[in-house]
Amino acid sequence: MDYRAATFLEYKNLLFSIAYNMLGNVDAAEDLVQDTFLKWMEMPVEDVRHRKAYLVKMITNKSINYLHSARLKREEYIGIWLPEPLQQYATHPAYRQVEMYHALSIGMMVLLEKLTPQERAIFLLKEVFAYDYYELAEIFDRSEDNCRQILKRAKDNLGKETRRFEVDIKAHEKILQNFLLAASEGRVDELVQLLKEDITLFADGGGTVTALNRKRLTAPLNPIYGKENVIRLLKGVVPVYYRDMPEISREITLANGLPSIISYSGTSAVSIVSIELEGEQIKNIYIQTNPEKLKRFKRLSQDE
Repeated sequence: MDYRAATFLEYKNLLFSIAYNMLGNVDAAEDLVQDTFLKWMEMPVEDVRHRKAYLVKMITNKSINYLHSARLKREEYIGIWLPEPLQQYATHPAYRQVEMYHALSIGMMVLLEKLTPQERAIFLLKEVFAYDYYELAEIFDRSEDNCRQILKRAKDNLGKETRRFEVDIKAHEKILQNFLLAASEGRVDELVQLLKEDITLFADGGGTVTALNRKRLTAPLNPIYGKENVIRLLKGVVPVYYRDMPEISREITLANGLPSIISYSGTSAVSIVSIELEGEQIKNIYIQTNPEKLKRFKRLSQDE
């Protein structure tokens, strides 16, 4: 194998992780990784002193440029834009990723939308991938002090919400299971116990409409705020969804590092629900129903 290709493969997972967490789009992240590979293979890389840093700089700059160019598309997007979920575990080996990537939770990625592309990149590299300031200075062609200032500005913009990194996986899955049962069976009293008063529900349908038993279901165009409003929506939609969706099935899957509920109609994914906790209650609910963002999730038939 060409030594350039071997070097690239050594860091390929890292490069994809950076691009995905920057963009929230699997296809775009894969495209940027491929573009980086092609450019890398054309370079006289024997003169590159710190090859890992150079590759990270390439993918980071490409990601920043992509976010700047994608701004108009985001503004024209129908309804709420949520990141495309990245599945990290499937129940069958044929659907299990050979390579594991570091993916932030959906909630954390939504939070990072508050930042400029450069703030987001510096925050990710420092806080998630543990880069030192001298490395950031080399990657961004800035002084260490300037990188510190940008990181401080990013943290100020995020406020106390960076605590979302701290997650108890077992407690998370237990509450998720309880939420699934309460919502699908319309158990209002249990939902009241599980949801915080100031809960927010975000749903991304990309403008698609699902027709079920003469009812047309579509994702809310705006976030739903408050316990009463969220319960009203869940009571009106979830039982109908599970009763009338053909060949409906559901399971817990690991997506973006956290247990999430994935629902299928036959073998095709129709929704993924992720939650975010504060203590033992649900603070935010994220529902993805955009078919384009669920295309990578497939359920095998029982005989496979």
